[in-house]
Amino acid sequence: MKLKAAVLILMLGSFSAWLPAGDLPPEVAAKLIKIIATASGGTVSCRDSGMKAALEAAGVTVDSNSRVVWATNPVEIKMLKGRLIIVGRKEFLSAGASIAIVEDAGKPKIYLNQGSVTASGVAMSDAIYKLGEKQ
Repeated sequence: MKLKAAVLILMLGSFSAWLPAGDLPPEVAAKLIKIIATASGGTVSCRDSGMKAALEAAGVTVDSNSRVVWATNPVEIKMLKGRLIIVGRKEFLSAGASIAIVEDAGKPKIYLNQGSVTASGVAMSDAIYKLGEKQ
């Protein structure tokens, strides 16, 4: 019985590392990413399999050459510098991400790193600037 409990605890811990508290479900984030990417051709680069599936289900074309990318960690953000980098954690803005899409009080919230957005050279809808909170 103790072995089963230990395995369950390890499994739950690994799931929480994959989807930390406060992250939006991939399906919700994918819809917002689609809106952001529409102004720049509608394609997104994504290496995360869960988000890739959510993006494709939302009608987004996943293309590794896209100027708009979904990143999941600071190393990936550093490698993708110069693109419009969208992340699911606000603290990644300080690592160079352009846009963070997070859950705040049960609702989606968009944060912008204006310097990174400008450096990407990707055109975005004015609505994103109005909705997003600049950091």
